[in-house]
Amino acid sequence: MSIQDLTRREFKILLRYSGPVVLTYILQNSLQLASLVSLGHLGSIELAASSLASMFAAVTCWSVSLGTATALDTLCSQSYTSHHPHTLGLHLQRAILILMLLFVPIAAIWLSSEQIFALLGQEPALAEHAAIFLRGLLPGAPAFLIFECAKKFLQAQGNMHASTYVLLIASPINVVLNYVLVWNPYIGMGYIGAPIATSISYWNMLILLILYIRFVDGYQGWGGWTRECLTGWREFLKLALPGVMMVCTEWWAFEVMSLAASYLGTIALAAQSVVVQTSGLLYTIPFGISIAASNRVGNLIGMGDARSAKVASRVSIALAIIFGMTNSLMLILFKERWGRLFSEDAEVIQTVAMVLPLVALYQISDGLAGVGGGVLRGVGLQHLGAYLNLVAYYLVAFPLGYFFAFKLQWGLKGLWSALCVALWMVGLGELWVIFKTNWPAEVRKCKARNDLLAKRTLESEAEAVQTLLDADMNNEDDERSLVEYRV
Repeated sequence: MSIQDLTRREFKILLRYSGPVVLTYILQNSLQLASLVSLGHLGSIELAASSLASMFAAVTCWSVSLGTATALDTLCSQSYTSHHPHTLGLHLQRAILILMLLFVPIAAIWLSSEQIFALLGQEPALAEHAAIFLRGLLPGAPAFLIFECAKKFLQAQGNMHASTYVLLIASPINVVLNYVLVWNPYIGMGYIGAPIATSISYWNMLILLILYIRFVDGYQGWGGWTRECLTGWREFLKLALPGVMMVCTEWWAFEVMSLAASYLGTIALAAQSVVVQTSGLLYTIPFGISIAASNRVGNLIGMGDARSAKVASRVSIALAIIFGMTNSLMLILFKERWGRLFSEDAEVIQTVAMVLPLVALYQISDGLAGVGGGVLRGVGLQHLGAYLNLVAYYLVAFPLGYFFAFKLQWGLKGLWSALCVALWMVGLGELWVIFKTNWPAEVRKCKARNDLLAKRTLESEAEAVQTLLDADMNNEDDERSLVEYRV
């Protein structure tokens, strides 16, 4: 097949994969968006506190846990199209067990969040409200983490639309829950109702996805619970830990900037929450492409098709640039009106309008960084993305952000200027790594890893069978001895 034919094929496949994923993440972000809209009309303190709590949850839980789950982007996608697809469910089981163990100390941190906020110098009212939000969100967190793992399990099998169907049901229910639990005059609970509504929605999402896997599609990759999931953690963590570093270095950088915004005042923090949610909403497009690229590239590497994997990676980069330009245009057109959706405070609206052009400036680089990261996860090169993030955000963006925002007195505009610089560094750096990747070598590494995992699984199964046979033989010997004794 010619390069032109391959390019057209991968373009169609990536678009077909990306569409449902983009819609899924838009709907998923609407859960948090519904909370922001509900709380924003309660007052600036409630909006600022929910932003602070969301930042804390992202730093302490979502980033670490979802970074761990990125190992599934490599392992599941490559296993599904290899000669050992039966390891797919095994990887999912390991991920769930590891994440549930991680969540135990995370829950303890959330329950102590008010004291932590006080140590960080936050205002008492802001710290109290943020801690209340986290307590309401705590019961739903495990469901969200397992949902993310199950979603990756299905996406590796080429099923991108299952989570979309789930969110099409759960997202409207979440809007109703937010109204009822926050604003309803009879059973509404006010501020605490928003995170409780989100927790209920997380459980709805998980239950619906499990029902889909069991009765519609995806169960063929499960294989049932096995004791083998208690082994092989070392190989899993070799990919998970760089994934944590890759996700956390970027995610934490944005959250640290949000924390810095809190020292600029309540208005700046409220505006920051709007800008962060807007940026996250627009990022669903390149993020959806990155998920599609991760699974497509991983599938092709698992098949041993290095040439197609290379073409798919480059097509995904082209899509990132196209949609990045579209996002930039939308932000510039609606910058004056966007803030009114979240707040009635004129200062917040004005601050949002001032910062959005900077967000528009980095949309192409944000797309390159997101999609490039997806390709690296599909290949299994998470560690390179982690190093790029570490340099760009922590050695460049943080010093620049402090200088712009506090020394030059640019305020919120200074923080986002620094992030813009970092995103261009990461995007161009990942682009360079992808174009320099040795694709045949990555195919050989994938085959060696899958063969090793399959060999260990088969050895474990053989040991289990032998144990059962030995037990049967022992039972027969015991019965024979009993007969002889009675005689």
